[in-house]
Amino acid sequence: MATTMTPLQPGTEAAAQACAFAIFGSDIPPVDPEDCDGSWRTTLHVIAEEWAGEGRVERHAARTATALNELPATQQRYGAGSPQAFADGSRLQPLTGRCRRFGITTADLTRNGAQFPES
Repeated sequence: MATTMTPLQPGTEAAAQACAFAIFGSDIPPVDPEDCDGSWRTTLHVIAEEWAGEGRVERHAARTATALNELPATQQRYGAGSPQAFADGSRLQPLTGRCRRFGITTADLTRNGAQFPES
């Protein structure tokens, strides 16, 4: 599983700290001060490694794969433009966004059970 992080745009430490909370939410694991130089830019990579080491990235891939598989069933049951399908699609957006940030690929999602239509 890849643990690459999207590079931060040039900015301040405050922007990097905000990025950490946007990516990880309030579930930021404790970071040993020896593992980073006090910079949030460094800390983001340390956190990503912690998440990968604890299996959280893999669990996120599995959770996203499950949600991806539920969307077509909801669309078939209620219709593609239904409020239920819209709610499922809205729920998927943050999950897939976090996948991009963690470097989770389509192959990773497929390995976790995601079923994509043949093109």
